[in-house]
Amino acid sequence: PPPQRSLLRSLLSWRSCDASAVSGMSSVGVDVSALLREEEVMVAGLDHDAGSELAWLDAAAHPNRPLEAGHVLRLPLWCAGKLHDYGHVTLALPEMFSDGPRRDMDADASHLNLRECCDWYFETGRELAGRLNDESLLETLSRGFVARFHKLLGAALSASSRVDTTAQKAKLTRVERALFDAGQHAKRSADAWRLARNAKLEASKFAARRRKRKAGAGDI
Repeated sequence: PPPQRSLLRSLLSWRSCDASAVSGMSSVGVDVSALLREEEVMVAGLDHDAGSELAWLDAAAHPNRPLEAGHVLRLPLWCAGKLHDYGHVTLALPEMFSDGPRRDMDADASHLNLRECCDWYFETGRELAGRLNDESLLETLSRGFVARFHKLLGAALSASSRVDTTAQKAKLTRVERALFDAGQHAKRSADAWRLARNAKLEASKFAARRRKRKAGAGDI
């Protein structure tokens, strides 16, 4: 079939699938953060002409004028990714994953404000790298995540529960903030366990001294 019809058929089938998924949300668990990540806007170029019935893909385009090959679209990740997989569009890698940010990541990943770039930086980058067969990006993301993880875990385990950690978490992505909070929770649990253990040990020492005093008094 013509590429325009193939593209329209794909979009309609995905809409139908999405509607079915939404109708079943009440009976199954839904990862809301994953849904929000899929709404991240991507830039993609049309690989072929599209009919006027698909002009709605570009809100700025004339509603009755067909889209030509090479036309640049701004689409949510869920849509752009599928259209890319089926050869309808070519995804453009966002600036936050270009050569400059990659060099910054390798140089000093822990000081980058990735939250400012995208709250799902690593997840989005991994998905795009997979679709674009960009092994270099995958390696950079892996090194960066490991470096940042060690830094944030150290900060989480050393921060006092009385200290405001808002500034420390300001540059972290959503998953990194969850890891930071998990680290702090683990530290508080460990501290509570040590306090309880020390309290029991002190009670045992006191009891031992009391027994010694009683034994001494009995000898007299």
